[in-house]
Amino acid sequence: MIFIVLGFIFVGLLIGVLAGLFGFGGGLIVVPAVMTFITIYAPAFASDSMHIAIATSLFCMIFTSLTASYAHHRAKNILWNIVLKLKGGLIFGVIFGAVIASYFSSEVLKALFVIFMLYTIIKWVSKLLSNSKSSVAVEDLPVNKPSSRVLYIYGFITGTVSVLLGIGGSIIIVPFFKHRNYKLAQAAAIATSITPVLALFGAVSYILLGSDSSSVPDYCLGFVYLPAAIGIIIGSMIGAIFGVKLSKSIPNNIQNTIYLFIMVVVLLVMIL
Repeated sequence: MIFIVLGFIFVGLLIGVLAGLFGFGGGLIVVPAVMTFITIYAPAFASDSMHIAIATSLFCMIFTSLTASYAHHRAKNILWNIVLKLKGGLIFGVIFGAVIASYFSSEVLKALFVIFMLYTIIKWVSKLLSNSKSSVAVEDLPVNKPSSRVLYIYGFITGTVSVLLGIGGSIIIVPFFKHRNYKLAQAAAIATSITPVLALFGAVSYILLGSDSSSVPDYCLGFVYLPAAIGIIIGSMIGAIFGVKLSKSIPNNIQNTIYLFIMVVVLLVMIL
């Protein structure tokens, strides 16, 4: 068990840096990593590998996002008036997503994850191309502020999709606010600050759903695989602090390109 924890600490360090830079809750890394680990080293439980991966991802997000949120708050990146409205719809979305998740197999959840990633990548590339053709710098474009109704609805969608796929708010929230010409640091901070609520409700739901399951490996809390979770949490809480510091020193266009590259890599890992 100790070697599994140590191995996942390195995964956690990467997740922490990405959480600070882009608002990732870690799901884009944790879900493929844990799913692959279970499939290879505990094949007897492969049928529930996606449920275990999603549950572990949500559990880790609680700690990763709290650390990154605190760092973003100190850096004054968080727009709290927007965050509070998103959370209003988010809570209902998380509950709804957790209820319907139990009706899907791991194969269906994996397919939904891949489809969602494809959509997000296409939308991100489209935005980058339109910005490159514009004569106005991205930083100088006027911000298109969403209405309260839109924020509540988008919060509900974010909660539902995040719990179904085990991802944080970043992959949904960041493209949404970038499309409305917010700075990447602001979009990442908003995504990070809503993730603790999302992750807490989602993780508890998966723990309860998996509490009576016999198709999980040893050292599981419900569907949460604790050896991986402990390692990821330790590494991510350290990495998140460095990620927020890096977000101030890396130019916006480079951050956008790195974000796109990470999404493509994760998509390939899930497909192959």
